[in-house]
Amino acid sequence: MVLQILKIIKSINGFLWGPAALIFLGLIGIYLTIGTKGVHIRKFKLILSKTIGKIGKKNEDDGVGVLTSAQSMFTSLASVIGMGSIVGVASALIYGGPGAIVWMWIAAFIGMIIKYAEIIIIIKYRRKAEDGTYVGGPGLYVKNGLNIPGLGEILVALMVIVCLLSTMIQSNVIIENVINIIPNAKNYKIVVTIINMILAGLVVIGGIKRIGDVAEKLVPFMSIFYLIASIIVIGFNYQNIIPIIGLMFKGAVRQVSITGGALGYGIMKAMQFGIARGFFVSGAGQAVFTVSHAPARVKNPVEQAIYGVTEIFLVTIICTATGLAVLTSGVFSPDNNSAIMVTQAFAQTSKIFGYAVGIATILFAYTTVIGFGYIGESQLSTIISSRKSKYYRIFYLIAAFIGGITVLDSIWDITDFFLAIIMVINLIVILLKSREIFDISNDYWRNLKA
Repeated sequence: MVLQILKIIKSINGFLWGPAALIFLGLIGIYLTIGTKGVHIRKFKLILSKTIGKIGKKNEDDGVGVLTSAQSMFTSLASVIGMGSIVGVASALIYGGPGAIVWMWIAAFIGMIIKYAEIIIIIKYRRKAEDGTYVGGPGLYVKNGLNIPGLGEILVALMVIVCLLSTMIQSNVIIENVINIIPNAKNYKIVVTIINMILAGLVVIGGIKRIGDVAEKLVPFMSIFYLIASIIVIGFNYQNIIPIIGLMFKGAVRQVSITGGALGYGIMKAMQFGIARGFFVSGAGQAVFTVSHAPARVKNPVEQAIYGVTEIFLVTIICTATGLAVLTSGVFSPDNNSAIMVTQAFAQTSKIFGYAVGIATILFAYTTVIGFGYIGESQLSTIISSRKSKYYRIFYLIAAFIGGITVLDSIWDITDFFLAIIMVINLIVILLKSREIFDISNDYWRNLKA
């Protein structure tokens, strides 16, 4: 019975994340691009200077909120960078082949303007919580923006399910990599899992301010370290760069064989898993990976929305580095484990690199886990009291434990299924609120120019 259900979910995902998704997302991306006058293209250089250029400055933000814009961005990055940019890319390669990377780029480009628009309505309809922090998401912008509270509650429930499933996946990544790095750790799997639960719980209990502080320090450091290591690995395999890039573009548009045999990947698989993982990485349109921007200290929603564009740009660079490192190293195989394949790719160059990137993956995964701790609880607090929403922490820690001790081969498919449902509904809401989004965006840039 369970296997039959999983088979049905796989079939549905093939439709939801295939050509239908590309057409749907592409049309929305074009519509939002026209309505915002191509702001993510036309103002890209200015956006980077107003985001990356301001990171670390004391007087960065003086609006209403509890986190700086950069802290909100890094908290959002924390929820996708481990699972998406490292494990997600490996998963896309295993199931979609080299061409999936190109489709991830396409998804990221479309995702920039979608996430920009999404953050605008999140900030517009956010509210101050009982503990003095700010929360925002579908529970609020559907209720107060469209006056359909029931739909907002459904979206929140689905988001909580995704957070718990994703916590399981990412906890599994942590444990698998610890076992891969430390000899005999497999014999103490439950102990390692419990330690992971405790470390995640200590940060989540501290609330969004503590999560923001941890993310702001850990994510940039590990990202830079990971990129430098990736460049070195790719450099050591420089002779494979041109052939691999050719294989990526070829695999994006037609059938390609791997390892010189009959086994290969078609365009449909490359498209399906490239789009699915690409939007999973960017988090665009899915609400789950965007609500971390709600606590940002800004005066105008656009001031935070531009950080969404930068966020996707940064995460796409890391994705590309991961994909090239895996493909050029020669460890890529459809039978490999996505949780440890990236570590193996780096270990091909040097055992030290293998250990270092394994540690980096663990830390990225850890920030992702704590990110989901905040997202799930904060979203529940938009439809129930903050006191009751704290019970989410119990289920969150249970999910972290289950993920650490079990094999989760089918959880990716289930997560993709729920994310697709959330995304379709959420994007329809964004379309219904598009006129308001356009007015806020265009007024901001017009006044800035004046």
